[in-house]
Amino acid sequence: MFVVEGIFKPAVSQGPGQIQEVLDHLLGALRMNGQILGREFPVVSAGDRYRTFLLVPGENSLDKCLANTYVLKWLNKMDELGIEYTWKVLGPESCSDHICKCEKPKSYILYTTYVSLESPIRCGICFGSIPLYRLPATRDDEYRDIITWESDYKACDTLQMNCSTGERFGLAQLSKHDSSFAIRGREICNRITVTTGVPTYYYLLKSSGKGLKTEQARKCPSCKGEWLLQEPLHGLFNFQCDSCRLLSNIAWSVRSIG
Repeated sequence: MFVVEGIFKPAVSQGPGQIQEVLDHLLGALRMNGQILGREFPVVSAGDRYRTFLLVPGENSLDKCLANTYVLKWLNKMDELGIEYTWKVLGPESCSDHICKCEKPKSYILYTTYVSLESPIRCGICFGSIPLYRLPATRDDEYRDIITWESDYKACDTLQMNCSTGERFGLAQLSKHDSSFAIRGREICNRITVTTGVPTYYYLLKSSGKGLKTEQARKCPSCKGEWLLQEPLHGLFNFQCDSCRLLSNIAWSVRSIG
């Protein structure tokens, strides 16, 4: 990920309310096109210009050639209103994971956590994050279904990590292959598989278990087939079912004891 400063200089005739409205729409459209990450975009009015700081997947993520119809609409609106804008890349975000540079990923993984800011699509080869705009749009020229799924995952993961209100609900949604949340995620994976021709896997979290042998004997919850891997995939996934395109881990409570 990279940190970018957006600088907007409006025409004198434009009121602050109108400028803020256009900026809000533009930033929202960029988010739903996968060009910026996160969902909080503080804007500062500084003299004759407005400034905001954004996280983006790569150095060129805000190039106009990556814009979809909605981003172009609001960029054109800015031009109509005489709002000049520049994107200044400040540098890589110091704690972010790497971006996939594989020429042709053999698989994708839909994966995130409550603290992750990267794209929730990972490369099956290098496990690097894949900017959403590299994939065909999944819903109405955007990636709204993936981004809202990601937001809901983080909400459920936060509930189970905080071990307080809603812990059981959050954990059940993340760990059961047939939960309403998992069904949404698996539909997204199927959609990406169809549009790209690249198998896309869905991750099922496993938090606690009775013991290592019991965990290793687990079968795929969907087809009941064998899915234990000889070696963990990316040091994280111990189970992989190619038929159901599911991944999972040895329960964290068991792994931590071992």
